[in-house]
Amino acid sequence: MIRSLLIGLGIVFLISAPQGFSEPAPKEPTNKLLHMYELFYLPFTIEFKQGRTYNDIFPLVADKKGEFTRLITPEQLKALDHEFTSERKSWQKSSLFLSTPLEANESQQITQRLFSHRISLKRTAWDQVSVADQIKVKALLDGKPEMVKKAVTQYQFLRSLMKGADEDKFNFFIIGPSWCESSKEYRYLLEYYSKKFPQNQLVLHSVVVDDPQEQIFGSQLLKDLFPFPENYSHDSVPRFLAFQKDRGQLKVWEEGDALVELKNRFFAQHRGFLDSSLPIMRKVSLPNKFLATTGP
Repeated sequence: MIRSLLIGLGIVFLISAPQGFSEPAPKEPTNKLLHMYELFYLPFTIEFKQGRTYNDIFPLVADKKGEFTRLITPEQLKALDHEFTSERKSWQKSSLFLSTPLEANESQQITQRLFSHRISLKRTAWDQVSVADQIKVKALLDGKPEMVKKAVTQYQFLRSLMKGADEDKFNFFIIGPSWCESSKEYRYLLEYYSKKFPQNQLVLHSVVVDDPQEQIFGSQLLKDLFPFPENYSHDSVPRFLAFQKDRGQLKVWEEGDALVELKNRFFAQHRGFLDSSLPIMRKVSLPNKFLATTGP
């Protein structure tokens, strides 16, 4: 267990690194909210731009040159949301994530590419690891950089949810408390996209955290799964993680970075697939034929 954990994480060299090892400087966070909007409104040809702050997000549609310079008016966006809500009702009803009942701390492989998990707020990364192995890991990490300790714990937590899943594929986790409607919405939304545009390399994981007293934001669980808050643009739920092993080495994407990777790899080419289906988008968008002949 110990060797597979460390090799899989690709940190053997860090375990033996000198005490003078310095952690990398925090990077500028990728705007999670912006990319949540982009995935939510994927069915329409809309781009989102950030303003002065992470929370200032502006929806744009193409002008006559095909450039995204025209703001959608509040009235148009309200009309679009109304029509889109009606469209999504059937997606929600057919969701396997939402219709598959699970007991506390139970995981189930629903299909080849859908995994559902229900976990306690008190669950830790090491619940399924023997005390003897925990002692060995602690001894190996003693005196090592805090970044290494956090990365090992994060990876171990993800591994505990991976039974039956292929770590060589792109595993994407939607993590949210049981009370969060937004988390529920992204579960069935991303499930619908993955079934409409099936990709063999994509595996989706729905992780529902039992949280009847709404205590998730101060929980150890969130600290274990998301140990680098300086890299995140928002302290909100749902949370997003992705990982994949490439030639035996693990790569982890968090929050906004995970959303960008998911979108660009699997769904970006399908943006606008509902443009012609909803009346409001036929009014807001310029005809595709016109755009194709004029170009940017």
